[in-house]
Amino acid sequence: MKNEVKKELNQKSPESLTALKGIAEILNKKGLLKQQEADALIVSFQNHEASYAEDFLIEEGIVEKEDLLIVLQEYYKVPAIDVLGAIFDHDLVRLFPKDVLLRNCCIPYQREDDTLFVITNDPSDDEKEAILREFVSYDVEFFVGLPSDIDMMIKDFYQDPLYEVNYEETIAQAQYEDEKERYDDEHVREMEEGLIDIRDLHHDEEEDNREEEEK
Repeated sequence: MKNEVKKELNQKSPESLTALKGIAEILNKKGLLKQQEADALIVSFQNHEASYAEDFLIEEGIVEKEDLLIVLQEYYKVPAIDVLGAIFDHDLVRLFPKDVLLRNCCIPYQREDDTLFVITNDPSDDEKEAILREFVSYDVEFFVGLPSDIDMMIKDFYQDPLYEVNYEETIAQAQYEDEKERYDDEHVREMEEGLIDIRDLHHDEEEDNREEEEK
């Protein structure tokens, strides 16, 4: 029973197996992986806990991250982005629910005119564009990145306290600032009126003194 559960948990998607074969072929062509090792990867991956081929290759130390990004760019024929070194537009990320981004392993990256650029683990998946376009009207173009990095960045973003809005505190702060501004304005006005009164008083005293001297 335990073996059956473990087998079910380790079940890999056809897309992941296809990607691993294609990546292994490119690694072999580049001299980064021997043919015998490439053939054995499929079996090893099927028994590994990683859901994605890319994560499996990194975790097992089969290829370095920089080399894998180059291979992914060649395999998917789109630019590869190191997600952990990228700067994201937070307003774009907020256009999509967290669970949608996590389920589809993609994160909005940049917008240029009417085109939204999104980093994903599998740019060849046409369904992802249809899902994202349920939330925006932009055209969608994909870059490729490592799935574990994408997953981490999405979770970090939504856990960042800088982007958690406490509406009660925000309203209270705004009211406090308004009250303070009104108080400051009133205080300045009173001071100005007080100075005017003092000047008037001095002026009257000077007039009285002159009249006394003339007498």
